Amino acid sequence: MSETMRAGSAPERRAPRWMWIALVASLAVNLLVVGVVVSAAWHLRSGGFGPHWRISSFLETLPEERSRALQDVLSRSRQTLQPLRQEVRETRRELARIFESEPLDKNALSEGLARLVDVEVKLRQAHAALTTELAESMTAEERRAFVKWQEERRQQRFRSAERRNESAREER
Repeated sequence: MSETMRAGSAPERRAPRWMWIALVASLAVNLLVVGVVVSAAWHLRSGGFGPHWRISSFLETLPEERSRALQDVLSRSRQTLQPLRQEVRETRRELARIFESEPLDKNALSEGLARLVDVEVKLRQAHAALTTELAESMTAEERRAFVKWQEERRQQRFRSAERRNESAREER
């Protein structure tokens, strides 16, 4: 019987096993959601999700016609950048597997790190080409506005990081 009797007390009922499994699964999903939200907030607070995102948000400040023309340049570059980003991610995953393996294969790790540097350089070169193409497509006024906008964002991030560092020092 699943109920136990104690002297002078009412029967004690236990939750079914499936209910405990559901509770643990629900808790895991909730923790996952919280992790995703916190991660997104952290990325946004520290300046966004990368150079592509920053350039796109600047373009939104321009008149619609100019923004659309420059967004077309970004759209064309995605065909080049997306595979390079994927290659960087895959190389990092491969390096993580090598790094975790026992015993550590020093040669494979060295080769993997060299491959990662090569792939990251290719990605940076593609970003440089995109920046050059965007600069050529922008007017002098738009380029000056972009530099000013970027500097303001950099200062905001710096102040934000400074405040976080101060609060961390105060907590100690």
